[in-house]
Amino acid sequence: MSDRPRDSKGRFKATSKPSRPASGPGHVLTSGVRGTYTATGYHSVRVLARDGIAAGSAVSGDAHLLYDRATLVNQSRKFLRDNAIYKGIVERFTAYTVGNGFTLDAKTGDAEVDLVLERLWKDWMRRADIREVLTASRLQRMLAKELAVAGDLGIIMVDNGQLQLVESEQISGPSNRCNDGIARDKINKPTQYFVTGYGRHGRRRLADAKPYTPDSFIFLTDPERPSAVRTAPPTQSAFPMLHRINDVCDSEAIAWQLLARLALSVQRDFGPEDAYNTSTADDTAGDDQWDQRVTEMGYALIFHCRPGEKIEGVNRNLPGKDFGQSITMFLRLLGLPLGLPLEIVLLDWTKSNYSQSRAVLQQAYQTFLGWQELLEDKFYDRVYRWKVGQWIRDGLVLDRPESYAHQWIKPSFPWIDQVKEAQAWGLSVDRGFTTHGAVCKSQGTERQAVVDAREKEIRDAIARARAIAGETGVEVPWQILAGMMPPGSQPLDTGVDANNRNGGPDDA
Repeated sequence: MSDRPRDSKGRFKATSKPSRPASGPGHVLTSGVRGTYTATGYHSVRVLARDGIAAGSAVSGDAHLLYDRATLVNQSRKFLRDNAIYKGIVERFTAYTVGNGFTLDAKTGDAEVDLVLERLWKDWMRRADIREVLTASRLQRMLAKELAVAGDLGIIMVDNGQLQLVESEQISGPSNRCNDGIARDKINKPTQYFVTGYGRHGRRRLADAKPYTPDSFIFLTDPERPSAVRTAPPTQSAFPMLHRINDVCDSEAIAWQLLARLALSVQRDFGPEDAYNTSTADDTAGDDQWDQRVTEMGYALIFHCRPGEKIEGVNRNLPGKDFGQSITMFLRLLGLPLGLPLEIVLLDWTKSNYSQSRAVLQQAYQTFLGWQELLEDKFYDRVYRWKVGQWIRDGLVLDRPESYAHQWIKPSFPWIDQVKEAQAWGLSVDRGFTTHGAVCKSQGTERQAVVDAREKEIRDAIARARAIAGETGVEVPWQILAGMMPPGSQPLDTGVDANNRNGGPDDA
């Protein structure tokens, strides 16, 4: 039965219609439900409203970058020039991502054609830079370095078959065509890239921006939002932390300087008067305190005072006892945007054992793989296909679909402890978890080249061992002439038998 109130005749009494809650802070009508919240939205939104902080409006990813991106890039380049920590982080990122460059492994199915293509690629890479300034390895390292410092960069595939690197700042054009140097269609797909040159004094000549179509222009970028084309430096979220590190280091250095100066208090009758001729006015005392005098000796400060007056220094724990731990934590946070652990940032593994170091690097390597994939898909594959097409037109390579087949040997997971890594890889090969080719790639080599070289060494060692036996009558194991262990021998201090069967990584 309904609980609604009734009148004297048993009819339901009329009730007033609930009023609509007022909108605004403290009164928000939920979708489909009449009622109010005590404050707007999620808790974090309430905190923002309470502190008067704006989180920004709902605009595209490129709109957020339109006004601040140039400043962030300039700040990143300044850090690279002036800050050794930042420069070290960028260099470590470049080394682990690119190393000395990707190595081509042609896969046409014809060994002779593979050798021809690999030779052509290697020869071309030596002169790929149109300015003839960067070597093959330096050109490839420059790609990763610019991605880390500026966030994006461009590469012009010049008609003469060479490459021209374009800095992020040069991708800009007339404001009446586009705001950030990239023209887009209705679905935000780039249709033109405007490249601006530098003038005599290093200034960009925006009015002379030259357009390039995507057919001849490679744009390397890793945007953080689906609606964005360009991106900020990937390290920009750590810039405030880097400023804090600078401040902490500066304050610690000043503290050491203060501690290096000795403060003395001299109390005697007519002290200030007697010391007047050997002292100078205290510039910090003010004009009406002419009688306050100090004697500065370069490495000491002496304060002359009357009886009853004294000077006391602030009891400070300087240098800070937790300075090292604080800097360590700051540096650990600083490497997070690029996935660099503290050990890589500082190049210091003294506080980590093998297992810890390997686990840390394994996580960091996942980040490097992402950047390697970007370079492989957007640069290496596209440039290689472009060059193979030119070699086919020049008659250097046959026009066949398999002529384009290839793969890249990229810098792989670094070996921390050579003995333990060899044991781990050997055990994985024995158990069928990986292949000999994968082990070779982990060292930046190709299995075919390794096997060919080993075969040559083994044949040479066998021939030499037979020659020795024929001349002296003494049988010498050919393995020792090929750098291998003779059967039955035991390696020293590894805990592995001659067949490398019972070894594996440990924390020793």
